[in-house]
Amino acid sequence: MATNPPGQPNPRTPSLDLTNTTTKLSDNDAIFQQLSAQWAAEVQAQQGQSSTPTPGSPSDQLLAELEGLPGQERDAYAALKTLFESYGLGSLAPTILRYLQDGFGSDTITVLLQQTPEYKARFAGNTARQANGLQVLTPAEYLSTEASYKQLLRAGGIDASFNTPSQFAKWIGDDVSPTELQDRVNLAAQATAQAPPSLTQYFATLGIGAGDLASYFLNDKNPTPALQLKLNQAQIGAAGLQNNIKTSAADTLRYAQQGVTYQQAQSAYQRIADILPTAQGLSQIYKSQAPVNQQTLQEEFLGNSGQAQLARERLAQQEQAAFSGTSGVGKSSFQQQTAGGPSF
Repeated sequence: MATNPPGQPNPRTPSLDLTNTTTKLSDNDAIFQQLSAQWAAEVQAQQGQSSTPTPGSPSDQLLAELEGLPGQERDAYAALKTLFESYGLGSLAPTILRYLQDGFGSDTITVLLQQTPEYKARFAGNTARQANGLQVLTPAEYLSTEASYKQLLRAGGIDASFNTPSQFAKWIGDDVSPTELQDRVNLAAQATAQAPPSLTQYFATLGIGAGDLASYFLNDKNPTPALQLKLNQAQIGAAGLQNNIKTSAADTLRYAQQGVTYQQAQSAYQRIADILPTAQGLSQIYKSQAPVNQQTLQEEFLGNSGQAQLARERLAQQEQAAFSGTSGVGKSSFQQQTAGGPSF
């Protein structure tokens, strides 16, 4: 293959006035020899042979072309190839060599390589950032952000299907910081890896299947406060299911908006489960009083409804009068059962 005199551009290549960007790197023949041995070993491994690379193979041609470069350009090639391999772009090695043969310096080659389809695909998040009016990340910043994403996903036990360059590019393009992702991963972990079956069951009633939970919480289009509210809503519903009580989505959402926590809901539903059978039985007996049912008890113990509390107390008083034979002596079994209910 014919090469141009060192430092002279290929006449077939459009002239670029970029000569001032050439970086002179120190001569380092040891790096070249190390790369040569590495390439030969790679070819031997691929061919399953201990002999030298087959003449005419891509690696053999690359070595032959590199042999014709002066020491300074060989050193530049070694440095650029190593750099772009660290980006996952080792496939650009022939392009680097061609630019060196055309007389371009290291800085100019770096700029030119950033315009290649391979580079743009590898750092696709930067393309999205530009479209969104955001400042692009340097390769070091981009790789550091990806590494943070990976660590957070692994620590949260999130499905490996999210640990992909395309997913990372989407988050980077949408300016999702590792701190924000940490919050989302924590919520996703509570809804998936750390979730009791009752929570998964209640999410399904909200239209979010088990296979969609991680995606739902990691989707940056869903604001984090809304995700926290959705998790709280499902946890309240799950607390009911743990006590064989089904609660409507409207009620659990309202209780979540009022600030009821998972622990408070667990305590409340345990009390409701204990009281409800007796309350329903007494409501059938004393029909002159407003009935006390699941909704009444939920409103008292979860909704802080004074009206619901009054309905329960009146039912207890009705039973007390019948139990004692008077209107104010003694304490009914229902009063004893409901004494000391949750208050929050």
